[in-house]
Amino acid sequence: MIRPVRIDPEAEEEIGAGMQRYERARPGLGLEFLDEIDAALHSLREPGPECGPALGVSPVLGVRRKLVARFPYAIVFVVLDTSVRVLAVMHGAQRPAYWRRRLRR
Repeated sequence: MIRPVRIDPEAEEEIGAGMQRYERARPGLGLEFLDEIDAALHSLREPGPECGPALGVSPVLGVRRKLVARFPYAIVFVVLDTSVRVLAVMHGAQRPAYWRRRLRR
């Protein structure tokens, strides 16, 4: 079943910040980052085991993680009945569970 992917505002901000960081490092790299994020998000539309492992954070909700190719980022998401909710787009060097408070919404 194909599900729409909904990105929380905080996750959108994280994507934008990552893109700006890479663009400052090397012109064009920010766009390459966005391409990889888009590819990873697109793969979540039909979530299966290949989308990423479940995190032990909330077994009831089934929070999962999808690694982003070429960049040290992971997409943290939940598969709902009719959509996929992206909670965070986190850099690998960040505190691993900083986004947990977002589950309450």
